[in-house]
Amino acid sequence: MHAALLALSAFFCFTLMDLSIKWLLHTYPLMQVTFFNCFFAMLGLLVWIYPRFDLLKTSHPQIHLLRAAMVLIADLLAFYSYGQVPLAEAYTLILTMPLFTTIFAVLFKQDTFNSFAVVVLVLGFGGVYLMLSPQFGQLHWALLAAMSCAVIESLSFLLIGRYREQETPQAFAFYSLSLVTLVTGLLTLFQFQPMPVSALGISLAGGLCYALATALIVTAFHQGSPIVISSMQYSQLVWGMLLSFVIWQDVPSQRVLLGSLLITVAGLVLLHSQKPKTSTTSQQPQ
Repeated sequence: MHAALLALSAFFCFTLMDLSIKWLLHTYPLMQVTFFNCFFAMLGLLVWIYPRFDLLKTSHPQIHLLRAAMVLIADLLAFYSYGQVPLAEAYTLILTMPLFTTIFAVLFKQDTFNSFAVVVLVLGFGGVYLMLSPQFGQLHWALLAAMSCAVIESLSFLLIGRYREQETPQAFAFYSLSLVTLVTGLLTLFQFQPMPVSALGISLAGGLCYALATALIVTAFHQGSPIVISSMQYSQLVWGMLLSFVIWQDVPSQRVLLGSLLITVAGLVLLHSQKPKTSTTSQQPQ
């Protein structure tokens, strides 16, 4: 329960960060927005880590490099989609992460599911087809970017689950953001646009939300089941739709609502079907 509450808080902070990204992308390039967001997030993480810098010691630098590359690609894909389509549409496909997490968790033997879960997965990916099907209009590359982000994120979080006994949450969070900040900072040099104090303030707020969300979600994955934690991401759909309507008056279409309903129902039913086995596993002797 504690890990689930951490995850719920994390995904709310992620939603606030996403709103700041979408707002800034109306005016500034993707790399620049990503750089400042991650730079300010790094400052927030240093507050979390200070003065325990020994927590950053690692015996698996290659694992952190791999996850950092995943976070870099996932962030750019997600942020690109936020700037191209309504937040609700991007979220709906990013919310397939629990479905992919379930598949990969079983493949990598980090979790198990019963045969009923297969039917639920088909239902969830039916929602994905509904969102992506060209018969509802021109296929938007931003939607594919959002779903690709979900695939990469699921692998990234499972990597944390695999090495959570050997590496600290602080190390996972710090090293991943370090690479994103470095790479996007170098690319920003070629397309920098001056930002007023108001824009920097929005980026600062978003970055601090990112830092808090990263600290919470990495800690949650250290403490709980990957499937349970990732399923908490569905709360983002509610917050995203509500806040997008308040700020931009975005009203989801029937296609988006139906697709998100299928994906959400599939994820929540899958979560319910996984609880008994997850609980049983956690009670076994170590």
